[in-house]
Amino acid sequence: MIYQNASHYKQAIINGETPCRDVVEAHQARIDRHNPRLNAIVCEDRERVLNEAKQLDRQRTDGSTHGPLFGVPVTVKECFHMREFCTTVNYPPLKNYRPSQDSILVQRLREAGAIILGKTNVPTLLADTQTFGPLFPTCNNPYDTTRTSGGSTGGGAAAVAAGMSTIEIGSDIAGSIRNPSHYCGLFGLKPTQNGHVQDGHVPPLPNRHNGYLDMNSTGPLARTMSDIELAYQVCYAPRWDYQRYLPVTPDMRPIESLAGLNIATYDSIIGIEASQDVRTALETTTQKLRSAGANVTKIKLDHHLSQRILRLWVKLFGFVIGQDFNWPMRQLLKLKFGMDLKGSRLDAQKELKDGLSLDFRQFSMALREQQECTAELLRLFKQYDFLMGPTSMGPAFEHNPKHKDILVDGERVNYADYCFGFVMPFNATRLPVLAIPAGQTRNGLPVGLSVVAPHYCEDPLIRFGHLVEASGCVFTPPEACCQ
Repeated sequence: MIYQNASHYKQAIINGETPCRDVVEAHQARIDRHNPRLNAIVCEDRERVLNEAKQLDRQRTDGSTHGPLFGVPVTVKECFHMREFCTTVNYPPLKNYRPSQDSILVQRLREAGAIILGKTNVPTLLADTQTFGPLFPTCNNPYDTTRTSGGSTGGGAAAVAAGMSTIEIGSDIAGSIRNPSHYCGLFGLKPTQNGHVQDGHVPPLPNRHNGYLDMNSTGPLARTMSDIELAYQVCYAPRWDYQRYLPVTPDMRPIESLAGLNIATYDSIIGIEASQDVRTALETTTQKLRSAGANVTKIKLDHHLSQRILRLWVKLFGFVIGQDFNWPMRQLLKLKFGMDLKGSRLDAQKELKDGLSLDFRQFSMALREQQECTAELLRLFKQYDFLMGPTSMGPAFEHNPKHKDILVDGERVNYADYCFGFVMPFNATRLPVLAIPAGQTRNGLPVGLSVVAPHYCEDPLIRFGHLVEASGCVFTPPEACCQ
């Protein structure tokens, strides 16, 4: 009953083969078995969940309409508002905050018939690529509990990979969907920028009735592309009242097969080189694509443009993360993130300082630069359908709460370079990215890749994901969870 996709659970329940209550109890037993060592799920209400399952079992035969996620056990990232649940983002001042209503994404999951088993672990203020903080225990990777599951959707990725959930809804401003997917062997979709301050997501901090959110996307993580597609269709149907998630018809040819696609690959950016494990995964995937008739060309990303985009990300992130805080708190943020940038090839400490103190004129100039950089990067898509490259420099690393340098192929590299160099450019330019599993290291750690498409090309990107999944890029369960 574990490790099935959403359609399997829905049909088994509707056909009367397996009661919804049995599906839920099987997943709760799974949580009891694996969550104590993973710390992936941090909020539950089992009585409520079982009552919802009983209600769905009654609806199965009373003529009610069955939603697309009818009875499917899912989880959501702790940062999304969910009534009667705390939304703390692992930040002590919010430890008692309980929203009065669901976020739009939680609401849509419920309307689709999903059973939300609980909320998943996050780092403090979502501001790390590991998942730890003062309110929740450190989340561990199900493939090796001495290593991170990623962040900031680290709890969700661990829960899905361990079979405790089918689908997770996460968010991503600097790889927070893609890195956890990469570290835990999952598919993960960061759509074209779609995050919004009115979506019921924290940050921005609650009850401020203001805020600006740039470079952020919310999206699904799952073990299969069918579940990615289903979750995307459910959660991101147009919201006409707020003019969000509106349909756009992209100028991209329909994808029927891998044959004839033009794909550019890269394995470095501004001198940040992918590890041998990642390069091997990229080469193996390239061979699969070429065998299927795709045209794959290795390219070098323009150094000057990449550096400009990365520094722009730091500046805009400083503005977004600092807007909720007073001057002393912004100074602490400058110290915290400045330490990560010390010794980084990003060389963006000035941009961080500027971002934490942007005035309106400087902010407007930064947005103009964002448009210019995006337009320049988009020129690649005149020649290629997709870009494909690393998500992180290497696989999941050992827990590293002090952000010390990380060992890569015998050399130590800067923490920010390892975790963020390959993901931030596509937040800064707001492009959609699909994380795909691409094999494992000799030690059994997952390795993933990122596939980038032009804006609003989620449908072609999802189609491509189905095709590469059929070619052998598939989720492999952690051995410890198969026993």
